[in-house]
Amino acid sequence: MRSRSLALLAFVILFTFSCTNSTQSVITSGRASTPTPVATPTPIPTPTPEPIPTPIPTPTPRPTPITAEAIYEPEVEQWRIPVVEALQQYGLEEEEKTFMRVLWCESRGDPNAKNPESGASGLMQHIPSYWDDRATAAGFHGASPFDPIANIYASVWLLDVGGWSHWECY
Repeated sequence: MRSRSLALLAFVILFTFSCTNSTQSVITSGRASTPTPVATPTPIPTPTPEPIPTPIPTPTPRPTPITAEAIYEPEVEQWRIPVVEALQQYGLEEEEKTFMRVLWCESRGDPNAKNPESGASGLMQHIPSYWDDRATAAGFHGASPFDPIANIYASVWLLDVGGWSHWECY
């Protein structure tokens, strides 16, 4: 019984030594053995977070909605939206390109343009003797031919009732 107790004690001692981080050799079964090294986790360095720049909001430019490709100078293109709106009211949307070309030809987009010979005035160069009737028919009674919106609407009205024959630039 004593030999069993000694054997058990020897086993416990050997087990205890083999479970430590000791680098000493332990003798088991008459042979020298080196205990298996226990892996110690290497701490992974935590990266320092890069500061995230706070975006500074910049004002978003308001794009000018253009239904067709802008091909004219800004002085002409600035009238595209009111032209499109007027054409839509008369159901003449397909005339946009021609209207913009005539507007460019007649006044280069200058609402104060005036022909020194004929007195034709405004964006679409209306002859003074016809202006009042055209403006009234378009819903702009008493408006000046130099009022660009009145000029556009009177021109669209004229286009609706008479086609492009009133302009030489089409």
